[in-house]
Amino acid sequence: MKRQHIRENDKNLLLQYGLSGIDFAQAERRLFEQDEFLSHAGEPIDCIYFVVSGKAKVFISLSSGKQLLLSYFTSKGIIGDIELMTDIPANYTAVRAVTELVCIALPLNIYSGELKKNNAFINYVAKELAEKLSQRAVNSAITTLYPLRSRLCAYIIQTESNGLFRETLTEVAGIVGSSYRHLLRCLEKMCSEKILSKEASGYRIINKRALSENAKDLYVLK
Repeated sequence: MKRQHIRENDKNLLLQYGLSGIDFAQAERRLFEQDEFLSHAGEPIDCIYFVVSGKAKVFISLSSGKQLLLSYFTSKGIIGDIELMTDIPANYTAVRAVTELVCIALPLNIYSGELKKNNAFINYVAKELAEKLSQRAVNSAITTLYPLRSRLCAYIIQTESNGLFRETLTEVAGIVGSSYRHLLRCLEKMCSEKILSKEASGYRIINKRALSENAKDLYVLK
């Protein structure tokens, strides 16, 4: 992670969340590399993030070792809003950068009180939390009702970077609700259909249109 001073356009972005009249002198611009973790579940939470650009994977790990996909942030959104509003001292979820990710970080030991007193910000957070809850209910139904092929194609679209899908397949199987062998068979079939191509570092997307048609806009939050 790289830390930088925030820029003038970062301050303008924060104003979109209703954060006017706040001194951002202690705010930071943080740059995360692809696959770098912003946070791990159970670790103390030190700040709330406002996404500037990039994509992050937000998930929880179950006691069985499987992961549960919660949501995605692409070019905007808040990470840490649940912890802020519930006063949870530790991160509820794990967050990992899918692509290079740029965020504005507000340290909670400095800004928590101001954020909670700001009605415009609280209204924004309430609306976003409602949207997340609704989408997670949809994602849960998708996992139950849609075939693996649709779920997998949607997941590939969400997590690919520069046309390459390079997620750990054992993790992917748990997230999309499949066995590892079934997942491999599905990937092999898409390779035979020239939708994907197997490479040493992952799977290259050859036919994005076919991938999107199979995905049916599933698992998309923003």
